[in-house]
Amino acid sequence: MARIILQNENLNLETNNKTVSTGFISDRDILKNRSKFYLDTISKLDSKTLTDTKGMNELMNFLQEEFGTADIANLPMGIVAKCFLGHPHEVHTLDLSGSQIVKHYKIGEPLPDAFEKARTLAKHNAYAFVEVYQDKIILIRADGTATKL
Repeated sequence: MARIILQNENLNLETNNKTVSTGFISDRDILKNRSKFYLDTISKLDSKTLTDTKGMNELMNFLQEEFGTADIANLPMGIVAKCFLGHPHEVHTLDLSGSQIVKHYKIGEPLPDAFEKARTLAKHNAYAFVEVYQDKIILIRADGTATKL
């Protein structure tokens, strides 16, 4: 015959429904459609460069607005997109670490390690650009839909 080992009458089973904001972005949040303004901003990187500090600060503020209350660590490390400057340029990167804001890469010129894996996808006509995170790649289509790779 079974014995009852625990007496549950003294257990406090009440739970508080407090939400703790960790700044973590879930996959559901990260796969939401991107705004038209965000898509337009990224698509104009070939014609407008963000080379000064003011431009970088504006861009970082805009990204935090686009991604909600996420911590900086949960924002993309950068973005890789097809470059439309013409031959021999192939892709450009938007490095959000602050080292170099926009850099255009020629055919065969190596990208930083974190971005190299997104190069082929960024050149594909199915995607407007690719967001590169520490642990994932998010493909963004021209209509703003996002897909995790």
